[in-house]
Amino acid sequence: MMSEDPIVDFGLIQIAEPGRTDTRNVSLPNGAYVIPADVVSALGEGNTLAGSAVLDKIFPIKTGGGIPVPIVIAGGEYVVSPGDCRKVGGGNIKHGHEVLDKFVLSTRKNTINELKKLPGPQK
Repeated sequence: MMSEDPIVDFGLIQIAEPGRTDTRNVSLPNGAYVIPADVVSALGEGNTLAGSAVLDKIFPIKTGGGIPVPIVIAGGEYVVSPGDCRKVGGGNIKHGHEVLDKFVLSTRKNTINELKKLPGPQK
């Protein structure tokens, strides 16, 4: 069942629904970017709140944007403001989104490589 919650702040989506469920209908300003929950958690070494704190330092701008765009979002995801996307892209939001896409893929790749190095469970 889809729930309605049209007001979303930038930053961590703190709802008690799993990160890959996409059950929350919201509107974000045109130009915002959503970092997937697995990436947020990975940045905190498996801790979503710690990963969010890392992202809060990287993305301090919590304003900017235009026309609201309806999307579906999940808990644990992180919304980057259009202002931060513009900054990441050197003044160009589209380029900022491309940079953030690469950041997401790179973080996932690094996390997989780190997990492969960990020892298995003790018996």
